[in-house]
Amino acid sequence: MTKRPPALLERARLAEQRGNREGRDLWDRYAVHRAHVTDAILALAPASGGRVCLLGAGNANDLDLERLAARWGEIHLVDIDPTALSRAVGRQPAEVRAKLRLHAPVDLSGLYQQLESRGPKRDLVTTGVAEVLAKLPGDFDLAVSGCVLSQMSWALQELADEGELPQAVLEQALLRIHLRTLLGLVRPGQPTLLVADLVSSDAYPFDELTPGTDLRALVEHLSEERIAYPVCNLALIKQILRKDEVLTAEGEPPQMGQPWLWTGRHDRTYLVYPLVLRRRARH
Repeated sequence: MTKRPPALLERARLAEQRGNREGRDLWDRYAVHRAHVTDAILALAPASGGRVCLLGAGNANDLDLERLAARWGEIHLVDIDPTALSRAVGRQPAEVRAKLRLHAPVDLSGLYQQLESRGPKRDLVTTGVAEVLAKLPGDFDLAVSGCVLSQMSWALQELADEGELPQAVLEQALLRIHLRTLLGLVRPGQPTLLVADLVSSDAYPFDELTPGTDLRALVEHLSEERIAYPVCNLALIKQILRKDEVLTAEGEPPQMGQPWLWTGRHDRTYLVYPLVLRRRARH
């Protein structure tokens, strides 16, 4: 009997585990990125207490959990890789661990099980959002996506069968699922934070930038020129926010914060930007 290959979700989990093992000892290299991400989260924190949900936390190299725990009452860490979350929690002091809540393995794409199904495809986006939200608590004061969109899109590109659905269709479905999930996790009137790595130095010579370069303008320019990971392209995100009926009804216009550059694994430099999308208040 021919051995059946592992399910798509399991292959995605194993791939993410490999990546997290490679990056588990790179705490120092993440310092600049970690400071920016943590500052962006703290800027959206309530005065005291509150609950924050961090999607794609992985090894938490990009999160200063001690600083976050000083402001937040509960910190929920979500990832497809439970081993990475356990490593992240294990290096925290007891007072920080007491505030952490782990959710793993969670398929944040909302797509793997749908693509595995041999039956007729339903609405990928509506079904995907429902599947993700069903695995997590809600009514958060803030939901954060930490550079997980690009990772999920790469996994889909590598793992999903070719031919059934074009990659562009999967990428747009992934992006819509993720944005709807962020809004669905927070209470009305509360913010979400999308931290997106626009593109790396493999595609753009960031080492040639002059001091004082306007990184906001660069994000806009590279997005318009499509020198960007498709799911992190700011122009595409803005277009989807305008055209997706749920996102239009539930979300206020997005606000981009100050982008930054950081050099990660394999000496690649990334241009990263934070985007705040607030769920509309109910009247």
